[in-house]
Amino acid sequence: MTRDGRIALEFLTDRAAIHPRVDTLLVVGAGNAPAQAASWAGVVTVDRPAASPFMHAAGCACCTGRGGGLAAVLGDVFRRRATGDLKWFDRVAVLPPGGQAAAWRAALSGDVLVSARFAVR
Repeated sequence: MTRDGRIALEFLTDRAAIHPRVDTLLVVGAGNAPAQAASWAGVVTVDRPAASPFMHAAGCACCTGRGGGLAAVLGDVFRRRATGDLKWFDRVAVLPPGGQAAAWRAALSGDVLVSARFAVR
C-alpha cells in the first residue's frame, strides 16, 4: 500500500527474478502462470486478446479499451478484494507476455479507475 492509500502495482520483466509474496497478487499473461501459485495472495490471468486487423500489437490500448485486457482485470480484482472473493493484497505484480510490456503499460496509462486505485511504478 502506498502513502496515498493506493495499491502498489509493479511491472516485472524477468520471470526468473519473481519472488512470491503472500501480500502480493500476481497478474500474468495467458500461459505465464508460475508453478508456485499458492505462495502468492492470488494469481490472475489476463487472456490474450485477438490480433488486431490494424497492425497494432495484441492488447494495444486503442484496440482493447476498457472492455477487456489488463485494466478490466484490475477493476475486477479490486472488486473481488473488497468483497472477500480474493485474499487481501497490498501489492500487485504484473508479468506481461514477452514483448507486451509497453502495450500493457499503455493500456493503463489513460485509465482513470486504474490510476485512482493503483500506484503504477
